[in-house]
Amino acid sequence: MKKLSLFILVAFLTIGTSFGQPQRDPAARLQKEVEALTTELGLSKDQVTKVTPILGAVQKKQADAFAKMREGGGSFDREKMMELRNKVMAETDLQLKTVLTPAQMSKLEAFRKKQAEERAKRYQQRQ
Repeated sequence: MKKLSLFILVAFLTIGTSFGQPQRDPAARLQKEVEALTTELGLSKDQVTKVTPILGAVQKKQADAFAKMREGGGSFDREKMMELRNKVMAETDLQLKTVLTPAQMSKLEAFRKKQAEERAKRYQQRQ
């Protein structure tokens, strides 16, 4: 009986912590982003094939930059990170313009604006 109770307790703790942790799997994040853009922009299969490596490279650059800042041990420089993010996004947009139509680029800008507004709302709710 004690073993069964212990097993159930461990199972609940394991399940509970797995649901409480945000998923930070880069491949899953990339897939989710590609799916969102496919839906929002109406990407063709050919466009998805071309956009996926571009977005993957962006995620890697940003993850590497975050890791480098964390290794510094000092305080997190938000302004420097935003500057880097803006630079990477400008480079990304140049690459995406070769794949997306002008109408899709307009939709992308609107989609990003909507995401920024949603992030701002979530940030305000946490305050």
